[in-house]
Amino acid sequence: MKPLLNTLTDIPAKVYEGYVWYSDEQKPKTINNEWFQFTESPINPFVVEAMLYCKDDNTSVMIKHTGRYIISYFDLNDLPKDSMLKDKPYLPHRLDDFVKKVCFQQIWIPEKDGLCEDMPVMTLKAIAFVGFNKPTKN
Repeated sequence: MKPLLNTLTDIPAKVYEGYVWYSDEQKPKTINNEWFQFTESPINPFVVEAMLYCKDDNTSVMIKHTGRYIISYFDLNDLPKDSMLKDKPYLPHRLDDFVKKVCFQQIWIPEKDGLCEDMPVMTLKAIAFVGFNKPTKN
């Protein structure tokens, strides 16, 4: 799990499913298994939010702009062996009509807990976008 990237241009160019919402648009641009890359990081319009999933290598990129970019990158193949993924679908907001659900996976990783006799306890570490309309594989 590589949680943060520094700039939009650090995001690998790949075939993604997801969306990118620019600050000068009323709704996000939907990407449906298309080649996508951030070649430049313009100041305006900026990316308000983006969720991208690459099915080919099971990676997820999530971008939020909060005065600066917060970019999370997850390689869902590179999780600890004892981790657990839990599906979390949500209803879409302002996405194209073909999008019925926006799918995420919660990433649970065991950690020793002093309040439980130092036994491992599953701890929610992150939530990763994994595409549209489908249940995901654990």
